[in-house]
Amino acid sequence: MKTLVQEESIKIPEGVKITIKSKCVEVSGKHGKLSRDFKHLPIELYKSGKQVRAKMYFAKSKQLSMLRTVCSHISNLFEGVEKKFQYK
Repeated sequence: MKTLVQEESIKIPEGVKITIKSKCVEVSGKHGKLSRDFKHLPIELYKSGKQVRAKMYFAKSKQLSMLRTVCSHISNLFEGVEKKFQYK
């Protein structure tokens, strides 16, 4: 059975700037700039206030798992520009 509309939201942390342009997410913070492309997924991404919202229409349960995965990727982008990491 298909779900009509499913929506997930993520809080934008302090000191982080995000731009969303045609499913390309670019996050910049004090430790650099990261970007990720979600053009291959049938989702709608937009910024409302201090939150990033991801919406999906007419999705089955397997497709709804993509929605949470996108939110996890975006929160990992936030974490990547907030904390400094060095490969050893």
